[in-house]
Amino acid sequence: MEAVARLRHYRGSAQKIRLVADLIRMKSVDRALATLKTTRKSCSAPLAKLVESAVANAQQNGSGVDADALVVARILVDGAGRKPLQRNAMIRAVSNYKKRFARPRFMSGPQGRMWLVPRPFCHVTVVVSDDPTVRRKAGLPAEPPKPQPKKRAGGRVAAAVSKAAARPAAEKGEKSEKAPKAPKASKPGRAKASKKTESGDTQE
Repeated sequence: MEAVARLRHYRGSAQKIRLVADLIRMKSVDRALATLKTTRKSCSAPLAKLVESAVANAQQNGSGVDADALVVARILVDGAGRKPLQRNAMIRAVSNYKKRFARPRFMSGPQGRMWLVPRPFCHVTVVVSDDPTVRRKAGLPAEPPKPQPKKRAGGRVAAAVSKAAARPAAEKGEKSEKAPKAPKASKPGRAKASKKTESGDTQE
């Protein structure tokens, strides 16, 4: 099964984003997300969100796809042209104080003219798949490992609790109606404790 997620008009150069895209191509989803979280690039966080979105698309509508079995089969980065971030009317509205700290969005031209600086944009497409052939190309086994069932807690205490829970209610009521046990008689060979009187003499 394949699932697709697209990021349209991302502000960034396609050449720079391809450097990060090559790190996660043909890798498992877990390894790809771990790589993106440890990569010090500005586009790594948006790409991680895009991979998570592709996994969510694969799991929607109760498809029953295991996320651990998915592999980043394809990741495409296409250029979306170069566009200016602001128009002339918007640039005039910005105060000179803000222009000093903002990134330059225009450059000076001849005769007092002003040229807008275009910025590069791109489209990113991620395709995840759990196909056996794709998993073999990624260096993984064709069939994902099945999750092992958790072992139930054993022991004498657990067995006694389960046995008491399975006992019918009639037996429980009969045991509660029985008379309490008589106190144990003291052994004859044991010496009695000596008691002290008010005068201080010991009395056996």
